[in-house]
Amino acid sequence: MRNGIRRVTLCYRVLKALVGAESPFIEALRHHGCRVTLTGDDGDRIPPAGEWLVIFGNAAWYPQICGRLLRLAPERRPYILLWHSEPLPPARATGVPMPWLNLREIAKIVLRDARATDVYTNYLTIRKLHRAGIPDVLVLSSRGRQEFLAERGIPGHFAPLGCDPSMGRDLGLARDMEVLFLGILNVPRRNRLLRSLRQQNIKVTEAGSWTDPAYWGENRTRLLNRAKILVNLARTPAEFSGYRLSLGMANKALVVSEPIYRPEPFVPGEHFLMAPTGEMAGCIRHFLDHDTERHAITEKAYGFVREEATLMRSTERMVGLMEEHEQRHGLR
Repeated sequence: MRNGIRRVTLCYRVLKALVGAESPFIEALRHHGCRVTLTGDDGDRIPPAGEWLVIFGNAAWYPQICGRLLRLAPERRPYILLWHSEPLPPARATGVPMPWLNLREIAKIVLRDARATDVYTNYLTIRKLHRAGIPDVLVLSSRGRQEFLAERGIPGHFAPLGCDPSMGRDLGLARDMEVLFLGILNVPRRNRLLRSLRQQNIKVTEAGSWTDPAYWGENRTRLLNRAKILVNLARTPAEFSGYRLSLGMANKALVVSEPIYRPEPFVPGEHFLMAPTGEMAGCIRHFLDHDTERHAITEKAYGFVREEATLMRSTERMVGLMEEHEQRHGLR
C-alpha cells in the first residue's frame, strides 16, 4: 500500500459477449479503496513487491502469468490473492466418486487449451502454485471446494461470489415460460438430465452461450424474468453453482436444483429448492401449480441476494483478508 492506497492488478477474463462492459468486481474493489489495473494472460504487467495481484476465477486460465510468478524469486513477487470460483473434485463427505471427464474436457487437456476448466486441471494448477508458496491468500467460492483442498493440506478462506446489480432485477414481466435452463449445453450429463425432464413432460427452455450477447446483460435479465422456474443441473454431481443460483434469485425465478453439497450462503427450502434428479419433475410440477408457495420463496431469495449475499460484501471480505496479510507480514 502506498500513500494509503492499495494498488491491485486484477487478472480478469473478459468474455466476448461482455467486451466493453465494466466489471462489477472492479467497481467493488474501487469502492473498498483499491486502485485497480486490469490485465489479461499476456502477463504484460506483474506488479512489484508490496502491491497486489488478484487472480479472479481460475489460475488455470492464466498460464503465462502463473509461469512468470513461478519463475520469480519469492521476495520479488507481489502479494497474490486467488479467488477460485471454478469446479474442483468433490470433498470426501459428499460420498460422490471422483468424476469421469467427457471427451471435450479430455481434448482440452491434451491440447493444453487455456479454456480447460475440468476439476482435475483446476486442482492440479492450485496444487502446483501452493507448492511454490502461491498464493498468499486463497479464497474459495464454495464450502465444498474449501473442504476438498483442506483434505489435501491446502488451506483457504470462503467467500461466495455474491450478487451484483448487473445480474438482474425484477421487471414485473408476465412469466410465460414455465422452466428455463441457462448455461452451456455441451455437457453430456446435463443434457441427459434435461432430456429426462422433457420425457416427463416438463417444458424446459434451454439457452446459453459464452459468446452470444443474447444471453448476457439486459437480454439475460429479460429472459430470466419470463421464467417461473430456473433449473440448476451441474457438470458433476453435488457441485455448487452459486452464480446460477444468484441469477435465478436476482430475477425472481424459483431455483429448483439437484442436490448441492454445502450450498452456503443459500438455505434449501428458504431461498431455493433441492430435489434428487429422479424427483425433480414432481417438484417442478408442484411449484408450477402453487403460485403462492413459489412466490413466497422467490420474494425471500430476492431480498437475500440484493441485501446479504452480495458481491460488495464478498469484496469487503477479500479486502479484509488483504489487510490481515499485510499486517502479519509487512511490506516486502
